[in-house]
This record gives sequence, structure tokens and C-alpha cells, in this order.
Amino acid sequence: MKIIFLVNSQNGASTRYRVDQYLPYFRENNWDYQRFVVPENLKERISLFRSLKKFDIVFLQKRLLGWFSTYLLRKNSKILVFDYDDSIMFRDSNKYKFSSIKRRKRFKTIIKLSDIIIAGNDYLKNQAIRYNKNVFVIPTPIDMERYQPKIYTQNYNHIILGWIGSKSTIFYLKQIKNILDSIFFKYPNTRLKIVADSFLECDKIPVIKKKWKYEEEIDDLHSFDIGLNPLTDDPWSRGKCGFKLLQYMAIGIPSVCSKIGVNKEIIKNGVNGFLATDEKSWYENISNLINNLNLRKKIGEQAIETVREHYSLELWASRLLEILDSF
Repeated sequence: MKIIFLVNSQNGASTRYRVDQYLPYFRENNWDYQRFVVPENLKERISLFRSLKKFDIVFLQKRLLGWFSTYLLRKNSKILVFDYDDSIMFRDSNKYKFSSIKRRKRFKTIIKLSDIIIAGNDYLKNQAIRYNKNVFVIPTPIDMERYQPKIYTQNYNHIILGWIGSKSTIFYLKQIKNILDSIFFKYPNTRLKIVADSFLECDKIPVIKKKWKYEEEIDDLHSFDIGLNPLTDDPWSRGKCGFKLLQYMAIGIPSVCSKIGVNKEIIKNGVNGFLATDEKSWYENISNLINNLNLRKKIGEQAIETVREHYSLELWASRLLEILDSF
């Protein structure tokens, strides 16, 4: 089988985790694959799309295209797969207005024209299934070979509250700045560590700023004692696939996250993490974890098991190949 993956960027998060980490499994199963970034130049795009006829499957990752590009894509694809892991039918949480007629129209068109749709969670599936019944849910999985467990030791110097993300998502962390300052007031040995390409300042809690690098990502995660995953409750955030949370969990970091979207499916409150609904629950959950090393370790162990059983790359790579083989 010959498959071509069309992605948004060379090294974006969705490219890495929704396409690239599957490629060894395609190779092991004797699939002939190629991967291209969708060209911005129209002439180059037309040339690429006209070459798609030589592939058995065309796999478009998350890109919403205009009518002409979508027409060419469909015309030249034997089997068209559309994969998405964000609420791309809406504007993101940074925008003052979520609704977008253009985005909704483009989303509806590609869903109707695709043979297979792969959504990152049930919320995203429900956005598509009204237009096409061939919708499958595949979460963004974790490569457990890469995410080795954290070794727990008592840190008498600092408790690190950690957040990993990007410039486009750091505004979520701003929502709990006051809570983190209150935590620092009671626990002056706490620090906030941000691993990203953009940072923020807090009024009281000291902030450790670490530039994200793929090669150092696991070591940075190991430096966290408690993982933070705040979200706002809006159409964009409800479509998030919880990858940040799963990263924390995969190495045994106990997490506190907003009770929003897929977080409610991943986390069993008090078992493999904690769900927060307001300032009080954020404060209490973080405080409980700061005060109890054994609790952090126990929650972290359960978190690892959750990822192994339900969100591992090996599990979902097999499922993806099974879906593609069935068409």
C-alpha cells in the first residue's frame, strides 16, 4: 500500500504526534509512505495534488483548504483520510469570537468529501458525524518507550509546579496566576517552571523559564513535581485532546487540571490525577500534593497505568493501521 501524509508544518506538534510517530509502524508493516508539507504556493500545491493519483491513500492532517484546493485533492485521491485533533471548525480560545463561517464551511466540505475521518476525541467526532458516518476516534497517543518513569525522591529545597506548552496556549496558565501566587505565600519553597517558547511573569511565585527543546523535553518533565493543565471552558478548549496531561501522566507526574473536555475522561479524580473546577479546588488539590510525597507517588503510578492501558502509541498505531486496511 502507498500512502502520502499531507501535513501543516515540518515539525509542529500535530505533525510529530499525529503522523511522524506512526511512521515506524507503517514501515514495519511494509507500507510505502511519503510525507509532504502542504505548499503555500498555489502552483506548487497544484503540482503536488496532481501527483496524488499514484497513492492508494491520501492522509490530510488537520489542514482546512479553500474550495479549489479541496476539489483538486478529492479529484486526485483514491481514498481520502482527514485527521484532526483540535476544534478547527472554531477560532481558538485567544479570539474574542469563536464562530467562523469560513472555518465551518471548509470543515463541513472536507468531512463530506473524505472517505475516512479520524478525530482526536468524542467531542471532535460529534462535530463531524452529522456530515459523514465514517468517523473514528484515535487519541493523540504516547510513546511509552520514550516517556520513562520519574524517580521519586524527597526534594527539601523546592517543589516544582510545571507547565509545558507554547506561545499559543500560555494564556491558559495566566488564568491561575493568582492561585499560584497564593500557593507560594503558604509554601515559599514552591517554584513555577514553564517549558515553552514564550513565558509569563507572576507577582509572587518565582518562575523558572526553560526554552522547549525536543531533545530535552523528557528531562524537563522529570523536573516537575506537579503538572498543571488549566483550560478555559469554550468550544475550542473542549476539543483539546489532553496531550499535555498525558505527557505528565506517562512519566508519573501527578496532575491538577481543569474539569473540561477530554480531561474528564482521562482523569479519575483522586485516583490518577485531580480535577479542578474553581479557585478553591485548584488551591486545595495543589496543596494536598505539595504536602504529601507518598500521594504524589501513588497518583503518579496510577497515571502511568492509565496511559499504558488506554493511550499508548503501540495500541493506537495498530488501530490506525486496522482502520486504513479496512477501506
